[in-house]
Amino acid sequence: MKSYILCIVDNNFILLRNMKSIKTTIKIVFVLLIAFVVFYFWARQPLYNETEYSKIIEFSDNGDAVIQDTFSIATYNIGYLSGMTNNLAVDRPQSLIQSNLEKAVMLLKDKKPDIIAFQEIDFKSRRTFDINQMEQLGKLTSFHSGAMAVNWDKQYVPFPYWPFKYHFGRMLSGQAVLSHSAILSNNIVVLPKPESNPFYYNDFYLERLAQLVWVPTTRDSLLIINVHFEAWDAPTRELQADIVMDIYNEYEQNNPVILLGDFNCTPPFAVNVFPEKTIEVIMSHPGISMVITEEEYNINPEHYFTFNSEEPNIKIDYIFYNNKYLDCLDADVMHEAGDISDHLPVWARLTFISKK
Repeated sequence: MKSYILCIVDNNFILLRNMKSIKTTIKIVFVLLIAFVVFYFWARQPLYNETEYSKIIEFSDNGDAVIQDTFSIATYNIGYLSGMTNNLAVDRPQSLIQSNLEKAVMLLKDKKPDIIAFQEIDFKSRRTFDINQMEQLGKLTSFHSGAMAVNWDKQYVPFPYWPFKYHFGRMLSGQAVLSHSAILSNNIVVLPKPESNPFYYNDFYLERLAQLVWVPTTRDSLLIINVHFEAWDAPTRELQADIVMDIYNEYEQNNPVILLGDFNCTPPFAVNVFPEKTIEVIMSHPGISMVITEEEYNINPEHYFTFNSEEPNIKIDYIFYNNKYLDCLDADVMHEAGDISDHLPVWARLTFISKK
């Protein structure tokens, strides 16, 4: 009888202990869930005032300068000066970022573009040690003005996913245009994100933008449309191209317009590529021309590849222009940029022509 009672007591004790363990586990899971929700809503919040997303900064007081009838322009996805480490879960020392900044300064001083459009340029991000890359490049290369376009503003970006120590963390990044003349205005058009992405992915994903920058010239005010299209979803890229061409069509009859940037898509005349309409949407417009023509490209396609900079194998960066007002005198891919970024910049020399 005593053994029986003892057995019951022992079983009840074990059951009670198991129930306490389950309750403790539930509490831990609940606390972790609350912590995750709090982190999620905190991390996705911006750290910058949205009214400052399209700020114009003057680096010098040479406000009377204007772009001449013949001028040079470049587009460069600078990959936040991370070289071939862009988006990789690797150690990225400050010395790498600083060294690539110095190389970029030397490149711009040597090539001397009158206007340059950047994509993937950091303004104050943990991944680049809070260096304002637009201000550094603008001041050190004697540009007059810079126009920023913030497209990624988060308290914390949990990418690359693993290990956690390589997370980008605090992020303030985007696009920019530097000009040797004053910048008259700077506006942002936010392009759609892929609908196929889950909402929590898009909550931390960068915005894709069309940045509209006006600069004075000796002839007419010039509109620069600086874009960075979707990288992973072709239907979204095509939709973005349609929207950007609607903007282009609004101005092209009465203004010289240059459309440039990282389109994340190969040209339709490239061989052995997945068929897509993004660049075709742009090139099908009768009033637009590409600084590196199809004929030039086909003579030596490898020479005009822009990605990746270490072993270039595709062309995804472009400069287009309104052929009613402008003509291209010369254009090339700037191979001398090397591995400052995982992209190579495209450069062109344009001139105004008489209105047709």
